[in-house]
Amino acid sequence: MMLLNVLGTVLLVAGFYAAWRLAPRPTDAPPARWFPDPSSTTPRRRLWDGQAWTARVTDGAEAADRGHHFRGRFWGRWVWALVAAAVVLLAGTTLYRSTENVHVIAVTSFVAMALVCWAFYGFVDRQLALRDLIGLRQVAAVAVATAGATFLVGMNLNNLTGSIGGISLSANLVGLTEETAKLLVPVALFLLGTYRNPRVGVAIGLASGFGFAIAETTLYAYQTAAASGPAFCGGETPVVTTTSVIAAQVARIFGVSPFHWLFTGIAVAIAWRAWHLYGRKGTPAALGGILLVMVVHSLNDTSATLGCGEPTVQSLLAIARYVLVVVMYLVFKAWVRKHTPPQMIGAVSTGWTPKHLGEQSVPVDEAPSEDSPAREPADG
Repeated sequence: MMLLNVLGTVLLVAGFYAAWRLAPRPTDAPPARWFPDPSSTTPRRRLWDGQAWTARVTDGAEAADRGHHFRGRFWGRWVWALVAAAVVLLAGTTLYRSTENVHVIAVTSFVAMALVCWAFYGFVDRQLALRDLIGLRQVAAVAVATAGATFLVGMNLNNLTGSIGGISLSANLVGLTEETAKLLVPVALFLLGTYRNPRVGVAIGLASGFGFAIAETTLYAYQTAAASGPAFCGGETPVVTTTSVIAAQVARIFGVSPFHWLFTGIAVAIAWRAWHLYGRKGTPAALGGILLVMVVHSLNDTSATLGCGEPTVQSLLAIARYVLVVVMYLVFKAWVRKHTPPQMIGAVSTGWTPKHLGEQSVPVDEAPSEDSPAREPADG
């Protein structure tokens, strides 16, 4: 445990310092302007303030190209990262079966998990043009810092709650403990005045979830192989075999770890948008979004304690958790697509076209022409 605390401290400090020093210069991409309203099928315009779509709308001459169902920038190079993850898993697990060397499954889990994370980030980048605002060095630095927070903050908080109330209390509070660890770096950077652009917030929210997922998945490879992981139904930990370790790690990589970046991505998407559009007045909405994610996270983990001794119930719950991954992805998309930039409208599918942006009418004489820079109307 001491070694993990030291490792966590080093990763947290080094990663956070790098993220802070490499913070991207604030920029508006594209600059503030009135554009055809992507959330409407009627001819009107909506204000893009340089960082996000606002609620301000006015009359326009044409409707926006809102894209098409199941078409757009879905496929891309991100698919090859996913293929590489499958190849790594196949090769690594084959080697692990023959050697039973725990370091083999740990390294396999680390690399495969990192590749799956990279694939998802590449997919989101294609929809939101994240690379226009933030580079891979900053994303990697945030991931490293949160990996450190996983060992130093998340694990110690989980151990503390477990020592006080056992596995039941630990599961009930896991949303609070783990989301606190994941949000630590993004919120600290925000308070320092960096990474405040809502799209940049999405990027570092994902990066933070990636760092946690990679660190936890790698650690669980050792714990599962040593039969030292949590036994949610009490009693003795089941006998460990190479097959059971492989099955547990594959399930974690594709069915459990995605929750980490989806939960944090949702929380950051809500919070950063609220703070950007409403300043301090948006804090209740931001905290509400974070609290909601914490509750859903805890409910998901607590479900592992249900159906103990009932194989059928446990199987149904396992399927339900995979369904929840899909649901959380849809919620994540619903929030982050509010910031799909103007140049991507029509290029992405309708699923990534902004919706539910609110509506505040601006008189036509207060809104400049579409080929003129926007000016922020005064709040009345």
